[in-house]
Amino acid sequence: MVSLDRVSDLASITTELELKNDEELLKPLNRNIEEYAYWEQQIDAVLSLLCRNGIMNAHILRKGIESIDKTIYNKLSYYERWAISIAKHCLESGVLAQEDLNKKYGPPLHSTDEQLFHVGDKVRVHHENYATRWIKPHLRTPGYLYGKVGIIEKCCGSYPNPEYFAYDNTSSTTHQQPLYRVRFNQKYIWNNYEGNVDDTIDVEVYQHWLMPAFQLDSSTDEEKNEDYHEDDFDHQHQNHNHDHIHEARAIVEQTAINREGAPLPAQHLAESLISALFDKNIINYEELRKQIETNQTTGTKLRGANIVVEAWLNPQFKEHLLKDATNTIVEFLKLDKLSNDMIVVENTDKIHNLIVCTLCSCYPRQLLGNPPGWYKSRSYRVRAPRNPRSILKEFGTILPDHMKIQVHDSTADLRYLVIPRRPVMTQNWSREQLLSIVTRDSMIGVCDITV
Repeated sequence: MVSLDRVSDLASITTELELKNDEELLKPLNRNIEEYAYWEQQIDAVLSLLCRNGIMNAHILRKGIESIDKTIYNKLSYYERWAISIAKHCLESGVLAQEDLNKKYGPPLHSTDEQLFHVGDKVRVHHENYATRWIKPHLRTPGYLYGKVGIIEKCCGSYPNPEYFAYDNTSSTTHQQPLYRVRFNQKYIWNNYEGNVDDTIDVEVYQHWLMPAFQLDSSTDEEKNEDYHEDDFDHQHQNHNHDHIHEARAIVEQTAINREGAPLPAQHLAESLISALFDKNIINYEELRKQIETNQTTGTKLRGANIVVEAWLNPQFKEHLLKDATNTIVEFLKLDKLSNDMIVVENTDKIHNLIVCTLCSCYPRQLLGNPPGWYKSRSYRVRAPRNPRSILKEFGTILPDHMKIQVHDSTADLRYLVIPRRPVMTQNWSREQLLSIVTRDSMIGVCDITV
């Protein structure tokens, strides 16, 4: 059963109690320019390609995001929500079959309290799927244990499985899996282990990661070559052919975490989705690469700034721009078309405009490039419509009390661009000089232009 507690717009579902006590909403916006992880750039580009091919659109994306339970939604990052929504639509529309995704992501998990193992049982930890060998998903089983044999030391009971919520959020009950403490011999876990031959390590492992020690998982060649012996716990891998693989993998995983940060819960789903779309020839790698490049470089072409400067210098152009932004921009920039209709608003001495999207961070990408991280943050999307002056103050924008603030919530098919006020001392400046002072933030409306 799908929960009726759905995410709509963040501004309305955020309670006064949350505003007063939620640490994220109490802190200033994190305005650091973030470099998105490659999988996030890929998901961003995947949506563009699916929309271009008529498979998906922004409304479907938004619907999928809004179907995520609020408690789960708040734990996910921006592009994790996108990944879940896109995957859900691809499955529901038949673009991908469940088995297509399962081949990459792994079989679906089933909530259970049934305890399959008991204290003293010898168990083997499943091997990791090769497709995710080097970039760890949000797994609670360390890579150095894959394929290793241990003994159940304790049955700990059933606990909510932290790996599950990124996969399926349709269940109204918490997903449970039995949890065990499994004891492994250190000497046969680590290559060149220098401790005592009897040293052990106890690790908490969820049941779905375990199988009877005599059972071999034939999903990889590596597993096919491993022979099970009754005394595997005492004499695993006597020739040590595989230990170096696990140790090297752990080093690579830690290096990736140090460089990119800890993997997010739905990252594995996102990467599996992309791989499945490749396999089904829905998209290909080259067009995905080109789309990523397009998304990254759009803002560097100064399209938005050129529009602003032309409006400053050409009153007739500004008049047309404010009345019919879409056609005026297409003609001025010599584009075939815009992805969305545009509305351009002008800051004056009486009115200051501020752009936000409380639903899914809609943004004029064709003019400004990818949106900054803070624009997509929960804090900005909650606070901008409710208390715009506090947001503006964080950007150093202190407006007089008499000035009206007009917030534009981009919740549907329109995108917005602000013409900031032109500084008085720039009246004799050249076009090139003016272009140099127009900032992205000023065209969103969070700041004025200062010289």
